[in-house]
Amino acid sequence: MRNHSGGTLYPLIGYKGQEPVGIFPIFELNSGPVTLVFSPPYELGIPTLGPALLNMGKLKQRKREKRHARFVESCLEWIDDEIDPHYTYVETDWNYDDTRPFVWNDFDVSPAYTYVLPLGDRPSEEELIGRFSSSPRRRIRDHLDEEYTVEIGGRDAIEWIVDRVTERYEEQDRTPHFTVDFALELSERLPDGAVRPYLLSINGEPVTGCLILEHDGTAHRWQGGAIPDTDFPANEVLEWHMMLDAIDRGIDTYELVGANTPRLNTWKAKFSPEIRTYYSAKRSSTSMDIAESLYLNLRDKSSLLTSLAPSTESASKGK
Repeated sequence: MRNHSGGTLYPLIGYKGQEPVGIFPIFELNSGPVTLVFSPPYELGIPTLGPALLNMGKLKQRKREKRHARFVESCLEWIDDEIDPHYTYVETDWNYDDTRPFVWNDFDVSPAYTYVLPLGDRPSEEELIGRFSSSPRRRIRDHLDEEYTVEIGGRDAIEWIVDRVTERYEEQDRTPHFTVDFALELSERLPDGAVRPYLLSINGEPVTGCLILEHDGTAHRWQGGAIPDTDFPANEVLEWHMMLDAIDRGIDTYELVGANTPRLNTWKAKFSPEIRTYYSAKRSSTSMDIAESLYLNLRDKSSLLTSLAPSTESASKGK
């Protein structure tokens, strides 16, 4: 993210004595006289980041809340003292469910949503299909006898997927929000299997694809799924295969990444996911309207557009 965001990374970490209690990576961006802080950086298609707590599970509630609040407050004090931003924007992970320290420090906190499918019970192929709504069930079953292949590719597959997403953005007169170079560097620098570029091909030619990000028992359906030029239900079939592959690898949770855009939710909800909540937290030291207008202008005019959760969804389905 540091290499491709154009911002300055500050990987904040808090300690209680010698024990780490939390991490909070932030990115500073300067636009003229205005300084902005983001977590995650706004232009890379990463929907959430924010703080993560460490070594809290062994604590009782009172002590856990106290340590959590002190950690976040200390990070915000550091940001104010060292950067003094005009605007700060944080999108938390959906596992971070207590945003009160931000509220107590004058942030405007709002909920956002994503979809997840629990897979810990290891459903069979037929059991998994049976959880879908009638439309994808029928479309998948009706085409199982047709010849197609689903495989995990390499660099070429990543480039093909990102190019298709870019084309879809350009067809809608929107600016693409992440690059092939960023996706390739993620694949090269993260551990093997953390980035999985899936391609569904018919007659040897790819018709749709998707990048899966995977870590710690969760597969995140990140980018891809642009509308294919075929009557074959390529995206539904690919989704099903990616879920089955995740089950085979012992993955417990499959995230469909984002549930904030009604026209996209209709497609994602067909797989019968559960809702998870995450949060956006924003604060301005000057006029919120002026600072937020600058943020939106930077976001929408950037050659590396991301609009955090909602547009990340749009890219992920390419619709």
